[in-house]
Amino acid sequence: MAKIKQRNWLLLITFVLVLSSLGILFAMLQRNLGTGFCVYEEVEYSVNDPVPEYKDGEDCICSNSGDIVCKEDELSMSYGDFVNDDMAFTYSFRNYLDKDQPDLARADLVDIQYKDGLLRVVMERESLCGDFNEAPVQAGMYKLEEEGIVLTAITNRDENMYSRVCLIGNTFEVQDVSLADKSRFSVSYQNDQGNMTNFRICLANGNIYSNGDFFKDSESNSICTCLGPEVECEEL
Repeated sequence: MAKIKQRNWLLLITFVLVLSSLGILFAMLQRNLGTGFCVYEEVEYSVNDPVPEYKDGEDCICSNSGDIVCKEDELSMSYGDFVNDDMAFTYSFRNYLDKDQPDLARADLVDIQYKDGLLRVVMERESLCGDFNEAPVQAGMYKLEEEGIVLTAITNRDENMYSRVCLIGNTFEVQDVSLADKSRFSVSYQNDQGNMTNFRICLANGNIYSNGDFFKDSESNSICTCLGPEVECEEL
């Protein structure tokens, strides 16, 4: 009889642990995949919509996770010229880093593609993350200039929620980017402290290439190298 009771308790404990694990997994998936909207004072906002009534009118927007993200008072950067129209933005956790503080000025280009007016930029940067591989809540924006585009992301740096140094990924997809009649085009990332990183891309024959890329120029029958922003070619 005692063995039966012990077995029942073990089954009950196992069942509770499984339910707890599923609850944590569901919460993580819900945050990472996003809800597609935010609700504040019974008003629903779409992703990247401003939420003017939140925190007494502070510069806040609805993030992909369903949380409201605000510009911090101490930040030196102004978001007045940045927009989020015609843009899709996603973020993800990459891995934890064995260091005490993140290098907030670091931004690395992972991939860049351009086709039919759609510019897709994948980058990585350091930040603070939560436990269970949780990336901080973020919201992306961009500023389109005459000869380039500047990307940025408002990032929640509340150390009560995020305290572990990590590497995160950001993907920006901006529509209606025209490269027609342009001889130069730059792609940069500006962090929330105002530090700028130029990804040193190249523009050639209406296409965008990453620094170090090799490609064939069919017009001149040459093999070219992107040495951002310059292009060097050798005839075949």
